[in-house]
Amino acid sequence: MKRLVLTAFALLLIVMQMTGCGGSDSAESADQVAVQEDLQDETEGDTQDDETSEGKVLVAYFTRIGNTDSGFPEGVDATTSASLQQTDDGIKGNAQMIAEWIADETGGDLFAIESEELYPADYNETVEKASKDQNAKTRPALTKHVDNMDQYEKVVLVFPNWWSDLPMPVYSFFDECDFSGKEIVVYATHEGSRFSDTVSTISELEPDATVTEGMSVRGGEVSESEQAVRDSLKAK
Repeated sequence: MKRLVLTAFALLLIVMQMTGCGGSDSAESADQVAVQEDLQDETEGDTQDDETSEGKVLVAYFTRIGNTDSGFPEGVDATTSASLQQTDDGIKGNAQMIAEWIADETGGDLFAIESEELYPADYNETVEKASKDQNAKTRPALTKHVDNMDQYEKVVLVFPNWWSDLPMPVYSFFDECDFSGKEIVVYATHEGSRFSDTVSTISELEPDATVTEGMSVRGGEVSESEQAVRDSLKAK
């Protein structure tokens, strides 16, 4: 009888030990699964971040709005104040309107190039100052700066063609930013001269970037060119 009791007790101990080991293995397996899931979540998070940063577009533009020594009066006649447009949202510059369409179409970030040295509100006086600045090769300081240019793969640049050249604040923009390895797509407003030599000038300024023509739009036709601007982006 004693032998049977001892045998039963021994069997009970063996069962308890096996149950304990099984519980330990299960706990370790659960821990391993949790770790694997955490690692998978981290990897997926990294991938999502990378995908978010890939192909980011900066839409930079220069226009008279924000670059004059006095504001433009509400209701200004756009036909006598070239490069301006009356919109439901108020007065906008030609280049500004094009840049906003491009940003909407591409999902890009808008950036206004603004100079510390301002231009007259009068268009003819602005044209005269632009000529003097060009001859003097001035590089006005800018009031705003791109925080992290590295995050952008493509830069769409919109500006008015002044005297067959870039406005001098746009030169300042190129001076302070590194465009190496980026694609620069050029859009220009004009009164008959289209791009002139601006695209080749930008290529000389940024030899390590890929510079391409986007679209040139006559100033008086900007308000009617929204669809053409959007279509030009789809063709890229």
